[in-house]
Amino acid sequence: MVQNGTLLFIAAFIALILSAGCMQSAQAPAEGQASSAGTPAIVMTVPVAPVPVTSTNGTNLAYELELAAPANMTFVPEKIEVIDPATGTVLYTPAAEILQKTYMPASDPLPTVEEIAAGTLKNPVPRIFIWFQVSPDAVPDRLVHRVTLNRSAGGLPPVTITGGEVVVRKDLKPVVLGSPVRGEGWFVIETTETTTHHFLAPVTVKGKTTVPQRFAQDWGYIDPVTGQAVSGNATIAKDYLGYGKELYAVADGTIVDARDGLPDLEYAYNTPPINLSTAAGNYVILDIGNDKYACYAHMIPGSLRVKKGDTVREGDVIGLMGNSGNSDVPHLHFQVVTGAPSFFNGEGYPQVFRSFDVIGTMNITLAEERSAQPGFTAAGMFGEFGDYIDFLSEPVPQKEKLMENWAIIRT
Repeated sequence: MVQNGTLLFIAAFIALILSAGCMQSAQAPAEGQASSAGTPAIVMTVPVAPVPVTSTNGTNLAYELELAAPANMTFVPEKIEVIDPATGTVLYTPAAEILQKTYMPASDPLPTVEEIAAGTLKNPVPRIFIWFQVSPDAVPDRLVHRVTLNRSAGGLPPVTITGGEVVVRKDLKPVVLGSPVRGEGWFVIETTETTTHHFLAPVTVKGKTTVPQRFAQDWGYIDPVTGQAVSGNATIAKDYLGYGKELYAVADGTIVDARDGLPDLEYAYNTPPINLSTAAGNYVILDIGNDKYACYAHMIPGSLRVKKGDTVREGDVIGLMGNSGNSDVPHLHFQVVTGAPSFFNGEGYPQVFRSFDVIGTMNITLAEERSAQPGFTAAGMFGEFGDYIDFLSEPVPQKEKLMENWAIIRT
């Protein structure tokens, strides 16, 4: 939902379309973490160990690697390898252009004490964001990292360090949920990709850095026959076919927070500057038990059917999909967090959906070609959205999985 002040919706091919860390001090270097002789130690840690979550194409491991170094040392990671220490196998190494997007240096200037307490998108500690897939029958027990750092800005040669060992949390499982929407023609985006704006959005509130949107999705609606997203003017929010669609409780639970009364944005791509207090728009947060909270954002003002303290059953209508808050076009932003019932102060936790059918996908190649043409606009794309959708000849049933980025589904 948040990325450097704008909510965008197609990270797969352009940064044009829609949308809705724990600070850790340096520790004594573990074995293998110190760099070459005479070089100050650089310490790597994983603040939140990955919990495996299976999607259509494999099992996802998503987490962040923090790098702590002396204050006077400057560096840029130029290569990272994620290794299974049991076998020595390199499981993942991103291309250079991906690493450029997924490395987040500490902000300059660093966030102030006041900003850290009040809430900030500034990054207090350098992080590399890591998301990759493995076969479901080959999830490693542990991970270790080998990182090559370019230190030319400080007049030093590159250095390669190994460390940041972490146990994969196979003892934890994603929460299993019902669907927040009903019917066919739903597309799900900003999920299962290394560079989604959800994943690359650490937030620091009250001195704690989390990644609350780590496993979030944006849900939009298209005509399940034509693939079109708009009936009328693609610059008018109410002309989107998803506007006003019902949203449902994904589990039995209690409403622990809700907000209503913020206006919808009348026009697409008319998002105001980001503000953490209003970014989610009209929202509902549902306590689904075991310190897990389901969060729904961007609903139509006056459409909420629930209030704080209400109990709901899975499948109850909780509100209508809209375009309030930090949203470019009507959609549902959905996430599960743990630790706090908050869009920005909880830690993102993986979820899977009990059952759904994949009925199509976005034609990314065509979308890239069109987006490169003169005069291309995001609103214009939505006006011809059906051109980009490839429907499958037969639906592909899925059980207890997370949707892949740009899946077209029915629930």
